[in-house]
Amino acid sequence: MLKLNAKIKVYETVSLIPTPKFYEFNYVKNVSINSSYKSLTDTATIVMPQKVYTDTKGFDQNLFTNASGEEKTIHDFFKLENYIEIFLGYDGDYKPAFRGYITGVQSDTNATITCEDAMYAFKKVKAVKDDDIQDKKDHLNIVAVNPATNVDSFNPKTFFEKRVKELKLPFKVNALDENLGNIVVSRNHSLAQVFEMLKDKGIYTYFKTETSGPVLTITNNPQQHTPNELSSFIDRNFIKSPLAGALVKKLINEGLNLLGSQLNKVIQPISGGFSGRVNFRFRHNIIEDKLIVVNESSKNTRTRIEKYFKNSNTPIFVELGDPNGQLSKTHILHNDTENLPQDPTLFEKTTTEIASELYQYGALRAMQSKPNGFEGYILTFGEPFVRPTDKVILENAKDKEKNGTFQVEKVERSYGENGYRQKIYLGRRVESV
Repeated sequence: MLKLNAKIKVYETVSLIPTPKFYEFNYVKNVSINSSYKSLTDTATIVMPQKVYTDTKGFDQNLFTNASGEEKTIHDFFKLENYIEIFLGYDGDYKPAFRGYITGVQSDTNATITCEDAMYAFKKVKAVKDDDIQDKKDHLNIVAVNPATNVDSFNPKTFFEKRVKELKLPFKVNALDENLGNIVVSRNHSLAQVFEMLKDKGIYTYFKTETSGPVLTITNNPQQHTPNELSSFIDRNFIKSPLAGALVKKLINEGLNLLGSQLNKVIQPISGGFSGRVNFRFRHNIIEDKLIVVNESSKNTRTRIEKYFKNSNTPIFVELGDPNGQLSKTHILHNDTENLPQDPTLFEKTTTEIASELYQYGALRAMQSKPNGFEGYILTFGEPFVRPTDKVILENAKDKEKNGTFQVEKVERSYGENGYRQKIYLGRRVESV
């Protein structure tokens, strides 16, 4: 029988930056962790005895008694905004299940510690650095006099890599390298608020767990769709518009698209980290099956994508779905710096290329909301370890539609008196490339 093991490290911090000083706990009553690429912040809750055991490995024994000999409690070590790492596993094998900050400590019969992942730091840090600040002592929470700033040619990779480096926060950045045009950022906005703003544009931000540490991941393609999948989806849902004829289809099939080389480029595993692919077998290591098979459906609905230019109030637009269906979503894009050409021949060429780009933009958004795959979850043991955006291979199902490779959307992890479990929520079926 496998033996459960847990390890919790709590680091003291200065301005949210972990210091070398930490306390290590090798016991815990219960741990629950919720993780999803769709939510900006992962959370964890730890339940521990209030009393601190003085023989716990890794402690300085002098910490446990004050001058009067009074015994210390868990509250002396779990403090607000301390950095925390949770490792879980079996038989001495520890996997990094959570990294983040302590956001609450409650006292009762036991101590309940609530945590948020590293996104907590970005909720405290302003997005735009400004030397003209109201409080020069608060170098993280900068409040500027100027209400907003216009970021020209906003690129997530260059913008956030530079900002994280400036703040000296110990997080790696794996961000989309794409020019998103001009973006107006309020000088009171935190970095997390900018991430929320980007989500409205179809760009997701989340921390991905790697063995080396949390990686800030910013991507327009969290479900890791391939160009072949996009092209196939467009073929099935193509609606001819005034600009969408045979030439547009040809450009699409040749791979001309808005995403270009950025598609899938951002989500790359860190060397020496997790594989990103795990196998499960029904009637073997799947405890409970609550999966419902869903199929792509755009019948009776259509999606519209519009793009406006500096010298035109009339947008270039395309539509996907059922030509006679109800309009379910309109994506509006702006280009405040570029003009459409006046020359008729060049105008036709440019608008045709733009139309092909808009089809791929719309297809990616539609595929994210209506994929072929699953709704629901499987309940498994704590191993093999699974993270959001990992791929899960299901085998040996009586319902053959449940066999295949699927992407993980969310993981609810629980550890404690009732064992170690993962509730894995699955999404799209991953097509063979």
